[in-house]
Amino acid sequence: MSAPARGRFSGRIESEPQETGVARAGDGTPIAWRSYGGGEPVVLVMGFMGSGHAWFRLLPHIAAGRRAIVLDNRGTGDSDRPRGLWSMADLAADVLAVLDDAGLERAHVIGASMGGMIVQHLALAHPERLRSLTLCCTSARSGGRRGPPPWRMVASLALRPLLGPGRTMRVVSPLLYSARTRRGSPERLAEEFALRSADATPLATAPAQFAAIARHDTRSRLSGLSLPVLVLHGDDDRLVPPRSGEELAALIPGARLELLPGCGHVLTTDCEYEVAGAIGGFLDRVEASAPAR
Repeated sequence: MSAPARGRFSGRIESEPQETGVARAGDGTPIAWRSYGGGEPVVLVMGFMGSGHAWFRLLPHIAAGRRAIVLDNRGTGDSDRPRGLWSMADLAADVLAVLDDAGLERAHVIGASMGGMIVQHLALAHPERLRSLTLCCTSARSGGRRGPPPWRMVASLALRPLLGPGRTMRVVSPLLYSARTRRGSPERLAEEFALRSADATPLATAPAQFAAIARHDTRSRLSGLSLPVLVLHGDDDRLVPPRSGEELAALIPGARLELLPGCGHVLTTDCEYEVAGAIGGFLDRVEASAPAR
């Protein structure tokens, strides 16, 4: 196992990990990961411009009964940022390297947004390494949108050198959070903005991740998946429309779709307990029907 990562952010909920490591991707890129709790392993993969620390709300729910492993995608957190543009295959290979470094033959895998795209590619390339797949607020093709990235996202990145990552989150927040959260739970948004300020991903990571997202399209291959799949989507998601979740679930044989009312794109902020309950119940059912080998 590699030397431990240094871990720069200590969130309100995130405790000290039981184990840390640095996996080596196929191209040599160091990929940092952290492990919490014990039991059946669950690997969590975050989305655009977020490190593994962005799982700080869901993490304690998973780690309460299982071994939760979060990783920093290349270019985020404590993982290195190689030059050039990346593909989803590169990002999926990083997750596979973490599985190997953590000594995991198989694991439940959860991906959110861009992370949901990454883990689709992982499942298609290495289905034998996944016990189940949970896809949150994601799609089978280029984010569920056509054309350029949403202007609010582009503006928030452009303004960040002037205003800082925390303040520019206010520009993009209508895309990410439901109106219910923005009006009724300002303290939850304040926690999100504080995390982005303390754990800011370098701007140079954005074009490399955009390149991977732009080329993402798994529609023609998803029918070949034969593992348990849960698709979670908010019905108030303004970044990746709910129809993308519906399409994704329809393309995967036997996939279970749950649309969460009143929830936007960042599901764990808008509906933390509903998400934790849905995922926990799904993992319980998978484990009950197919005990670990």
